[in-house]
Amino acid sequence: MVNVDVLVCGPIFTDIVFSNVPRMPKPGEEVYGQGFEFTCGGSTYITSVAMARLGMKIAVAAPLGNDFLSQFTKDQLQREGLTADYSYIVDRPMRQVTAAINTEGDRAFVTFQDQLDEAGYQQHLLALLDTMDASMLIVNAKPEFVPVIEKARSKGMSIVLDIGWDDEWIYSRALKQLLQLGHYFTPNLAEALAITGKSTAEEALDVLCGIVETPIVKLGAAGAIYPTVEGVGRIVGKPVESPVDTTGAGDNFLAGVLTGVLKGWGLEEAIQLGNYCGGQSVLGIGGTAASPTWEQVKTEFIHQLGGDGR
Repeated sequence: MVNVDVLVCGPIFTDIVFSNVPRMPKPGEEVYGQGFEFTCGGSTYITSVAMARLGMKIAVAAPLGNDFLSQFTKDQLQREGLTADYSYIVDRPMRQVTAAINTEGDRAFVTFQDQLDEAGYQQHLLALLDTMDASMLIVNAKPEFVPVIEKARSKGMSIVLDIGWDDEWIYSRALKQLLQLGHYFTPNLAEALAITGKSTAEEALDVLCGIVETPIVKLGAAGAIYPTVEGVGRIVGKPVESPVDTTGAGDNFLAGVLTGVLKGWGLEEAIQLGNYCGGQSVLGIGGTAASPTWEQVKTEFIHQLGGDGR
């Protein structure tokens, strides 16, 4: 039986990131950016790497193929002390690519994905759960993952739900029902408002508290809010001087929060760690270039809490 802290499911993308682009090009135009990175990304990869750097034992279960981009992903995982041994490997191309353009403080994306055999992937994950003990499962809040979620819950795992923006799914009643299977859910403000139909972060948090055990609403640079016995707790974000790229800031935030929880910290301190990790991550191009290590956390963050860094 394999013992890990977290099992992370979902696709890993190859990220082609152009940063410091002065403006979006018009049709037929060419615009030069001042920064570039070719790396891996997507929430599965970023969260896994960020948590591994924080000392957590992570199992990555991503769909990969026989193409050079999948091999690049395997190599990148290995560089981070992770492995593709738990992944769903198919004997054909499984290209998952995102081109990101960072301009004027915002981002635009173009993405391509080869078709995934969803049924085969789900069977792989179910079989993997028979061989693995984990404290947490990170998985996308989609109907096809329900059997995996239910099996993980039966093994005592805490379920951490992720969500990508889908105009139809995010407003659906079915999503709200699925979220009831989760223990932790950290939507950004736009997602929280869309899911709940509310107009403020506090109202959205109140609704989410009736759906999922521990919701945390991310407010970007403003920090995050979370439920407390008294009502709404707020962790104020700290300004980051000269941010380079905001790609993956939310995933680094999640990595910090979950690491704090797994270390037995209170939710407030865990969210503070999440804010620190999210803030550090924007200092590099791509989602993990500046993800902090646990040594950085102990040096730059732990002393602020008066802890010993366990």
